[in-house]
Amino acid sequence: MGKAAYLQHSIALEAARLNVDEKDKHKKKDTAASKLSIEYDGNTLGANSGSNKISEIFDIHVIKSNIEPKAKLPKINGFTVAKPYLEIPALDLGPIFAKEKINFDINKYKQCFGANSKLVPNLATRCDDEYLRSELLSVIACIDKLKQKKSSDLLDEIVEAAKGLSGTKASISDTIEADFAQKIDEVPHLKTVFDVVMKYGHGNTWLDSAIICYMLMDLNISDRSNLKKWLQYAVYSRRLQSLKDFIGDINGAWVAAEIKETKGRVLVIFPEASSLSNGQRDLLYFGCNLLRTREMTSTKPCILLIDEVFDYLDDANIVVAQYFLSKLIDTYRQDGRQIYICLLTHLDPLYFKGYALKRQQTVYLGDTSQKISETMRKVITHREDPNWAEDLSRHFLHYHPDDHDISEIFNATYGLPKKHGKSHSFYEFLREEWDKCVAGGGSYDPFAVCAYVRVQIEQCAYSKIQTEPERLKFLTGCNGTATKLEYVESIGIPVPEACLLLGVVYNDALHRKGAIDQSSTIALKLRNLGLQSMMKQAINW
Repeated sequence: MGKAAYLQHSIALEAARLNVDEKDKHKKKDTAASKLSIEYDGNTLGANSGSNKISEIFDIHVIKSNIEPKAKLPKINGFTVAKPYLEIPALDLGPIFAKEKINFDINKYKQCFGANSKLVPNLATRCDDEYLRSELLSVIACIDKLKQKKSSDLLDEIVEAAKGLSGTKASISDTIEADFAQKIDEVPHLKTVFDVVMKYGHGNTWLDSAIICYMLMDLNISDRSNLKKWLQYAVYSRRLQSLKDFIGDINGAWVAAEIKETKGRVLVIFPEASSLSNGQRDLLYFGCNLLRTREMTSTKPCILLIDEVFDYLDDANIVVAQYFLSKLIDTYRQDGRQIYICLLTHLDPLYFKGYALKRQQTVYLGDTSQKISETMRKVITHREDPNWAEDLSRHFLHYHPDDHDISEIFNATYGLPKKHGKSHSFYEFLREEWDKCVAGGGSYDPFAVCAYVRVQIEQCAYSKIQTEPERLKFLTGCNGTATKLEYVESIGIPVPEACLLLGVVYNDALHRKGAIDQSSTIALKLRNLGLQSMMKQAINW
């Protein structure tokens, strides 16, 4: 994973075209044409300054850090004094739906049943369940079809039959069910609506549900707009509560984000950035943006670009952020929708270990010509093999003045060059790879470079020890570079800070094992000029 200038947050993949700000073009060449293309389902989709085929197929969402500097302008003694502060802009989650009451007159329907008016359920209360109304909205097309002759005649027939029966509500319902259940099953759109009403109609008799279907048909004919808005508000109300629950789950500080309905929009209002830690702020904003992505109702596949959000989170918040992503992916899967997540980050792909992200495809936006050599591959992968484990540790991957020879094991057991099986020749091999690295432009083994830095740091330390007993203890009594350097300091030899800090780099490389093929991760670290400067100091202290 890496960072590419053409995917910076200032680039807008608009519905009609690709818009790249002048300052983000390569070398700020405002005349240079910008374009973006992706391969999808065997086709190439492109976007440029004149057209955009990508947005015809995909919804595009971008999540980035969005902290903006602001200034308050109070007047002090008649002078305006700017007071700077950081603000997280409100996040717009969509329009407000006004609460709608159903235009339902129960007396109208009681008149239809005459003496049997006790059979009429109150639709306004029986359908008050927001889950029921939400599902009814999802089958609104079937409700529209209830007015068709076959279904409307059947519902009219059920009402007429029930009106002429005597007995308890339960007995009348049983009679009507026996006569009409099969007929309802034979009308698909009526069956669909009936099943939704029955599913949530706790306490409903079979006849109650049939009569509610009759009422829905009638209300849809007489005032469809009111009926639809009533159903839509249930969906909106559930969504709003879901938003509030989500915000409540991710709020953790003494100041928190909140959902507000204002000026016709649903907004996430954030506290001032300065009142949150960087991790709290970034995680809160990230989670809320995921929520906005989740709320999109489009059936298009979604491309979600996450721009460097993870880079500034600590380990705990990275885990939480991955959990948020997993929940988003689960939501898309449950809805039968597709989402493609692109993380633009400087972090090692090994950070992303969650179940939802384990099938990641890693693309390095930098030089990936550096590859591990066969010698370093086998040395690192098989370093614990008893054939050579002790020899490798003491004489090859750590410094030792004696030239140790296990060339037969290198060649006969592991198929490696015999010359690499002599420890000082091995050091020479490491040095050759180091020289390629610092020269730049060529291919080199990044793992060998890391091993060279470690060996050289230890050689410098050994050369500064004055007595033979202390040298012996350094070679045989200290396991690991850190321990060796601690010992050197304990006998009065100051060790440069760079030697200690670089342990993070060379230990990561030489203990990879399962991730041995991810050479690019190590190589991209070694390209850092500041890190190279530290290494040059560390190997010659």
